Parts: sequence; structure tokens; C-alpha cells
Amino acid sequence: MFLYAALGVAFVISMAIAWNSYAIRSHARWFIRARRYKAEVLAQPSVNGQLRHIEWDGWGGAPVGDWTVYLVFDPTDSLSAAASHRESGKLSGIPCDVDEVRRLESHWYSVTLSMNEWWEQCK
Repeated sequence: MFLYAALGVAFVISMAIAWNSYAIRSHARWFIRARRYKAEVLAQPSVNGQLRHIEWDGWGGAPVGDWTVYLVFDPTDSLSAAASHRESGKLSGIPCDVDEVRRLESHWYSVTLSMNEWWEQCK
């Protein structure tokens, strides 16, 4: 009986990790290398009122499309409302449609663009 309970708990934990793997991985990467990422983003120029950013992650491929995630520095924390309310669409300082915004810490966000959107190619 104990074995079945242990297997059940292990299964539930495994599913929770699998379901949240991107969030867990993003926060782990941020925790380990935040200083390096911050320096890299802050070295970028701010162009035409857009937020400073670097490409941070991505996934997909030919049959399903590509999603690109950017690490974004937002000095006014204007993205905090979008992150807390799970807003998507057009957001100030980002030229493309946004699928998801996650807050990493004050002023720092991961921003997932819509499928097959890249920051530098948006109009």
C-alpha cells in the first residue's frame, strides 16, 4: 500500500514539474545568471522608445511555428500589470504582439512574442 502511495505522490510531483517546466527553468536560469543577463541587456541601446532587450529563449519548429522569448528591462515597471493580469496583445515599448509576460524581479521580465514574431522584424 505504501508503495502505491509513494508512486502516486511521485507521479503528481512529476506532472506538476512537467506542467511548469518553462517557468521553473526560467526562474532557475535567472537566479543563477541574472548578473550576466542584466549586463548584457543594459549594454543594448534603447531604440525609438522600445524597451531594452535580448533574445533569451525560444522553441518550436516548422510544423507548429516558432515562439521567441526576450529578456526585457522595463525601468518604469509598465509591464507589471500585464504580468499580473496575464495580458497579451500590443504592449507599450514592444513592437510585436505579446503572448505572455512574466515578471522575474522588479524591472525585469521575460516576454514571449506571438508565434513567428521576432522583435527586430515587427513593424
